Amino acid sequence: MAIDATLYKQVMRRYATGVMVLTVRDGKNFHAVTVNSVTSVSLEPILLLVCLEKNARSHELLQEAKTFALNILSEAQAELGKTFAYDRAARNEPRAQSAHFVSARGELLFKDSLGYFECRVVAEYAGGDHTIFLGEVANAAISGAAMTPLIYFLGEWEALAR
Repeated sequence: MAIDATLYKQVMRRYATGVMVLTVRDGKNFHAVTVNSVTSVSLEPILLLVCLEKNARSHELLQEAKTFALNILSEAQAELGKTFAYDRAARNEPRAQSAHFVSARGELLFKDSLGYFECRVVAEYAGGDHTIFLGEVANAAISGAAMTPLIYFLGEWEALAR
């Protein structure tokens, strides 16, 4: 017996997650989208996974580019997370939304993030209306500036109380 999507979403909203922004090349520009479906997979080799909707522009771009970055958002970046979650036009202009830099590997990274990963896609798996992208982590760094993570819980953007 299957449950309906509404109940599934209601229960999943009770699972607190961190919030990241995935950036991917779009020709000479970049595209950004907020994600919370990210999981550490392996330490040897170092792998993580991210899930993207099959009908999303970010999905198409990631299949083409085969590389991406994940920016771990701090509480101070809640508006940035909301922007890339809800504003489709802003997703196409991520450099206009926040202070940023382009890494030596050519990935778009946001200043004041808690940290970031730069990855290359090593496999893709069908997952219903999403694709599970397996990424090998090529580079990562921690930011010493912000220390309060942004959490998504019960449909709200919250700071983790410490």
